[in-house]
Amino acid sequence: MVVIGAVAVGASSPQSDGPAEEIAAYFADRQGGHLANAFLVVLGASVFYPWFLASLWRAMRRIEGDDGICAPAALVGGITLLGPLLLQATAWGAAALQAGEHRDPSVAAGLFDLGNMAFILFPLPAALLVVGTTLAGRPGTLLPRWLARTGLPAAVALVAGTWFGLAPVCFALFGLWLAVVAVVLIRHGGRPATLG
Repeated sequence: MVVIGAVAVGASSPQSDGPAEEIAAYFADRQGGHLANAFLVVLGASVFYPWFLASLWRAMRRIEGDDGICAPAALVGGITLLGPLLLQATAWGAAALQAGEHRDPSVAAGLFDLGNMAFILFPLPAALLVVGTTLAGRPGTLLPRWLARTGLPAAVALVAGTWFGLAPVCFALFGLWLAVVAVVLIRHGGRPATLG
């Protein structure tokens, strides 16, 4: 849904330190795309993502048992990352609604900044989800060995990317990790197995 939403917007965003008029014009020109993006992100976050997260948590609990800490930590990270993700989509959708010929451009610029801040915060809970999932079982039980070995470096890259202003790269990295883990869960039905 996020990828389809990005295609609906169709253009990269302006610089956050640019003039308010330029930012407002960007949102006014792409109002329909940003509204579609907000709708698609909320749809994915409220319909598809909860099924993924519940399946992942169940698979981790099968491996860890009731006393494990990684499955709850991953669940907390997975739920928490929805806050910044939804705030970003909502803020940019609201900026698109507020942008226009007879509107104050500083409102759209302020909402743009709010969305950018949420985008910057997204990698932190995403890293918690990745770490919890990676540590939930021995490599080769929940995730294939190669994927389990990439989990911790990916989490470090997510957190480091936050500090170096690479939020879009972090988002793409997390999206790739999420897609691969989803495919693994589908293929193995979330059951512990010896995976290569």
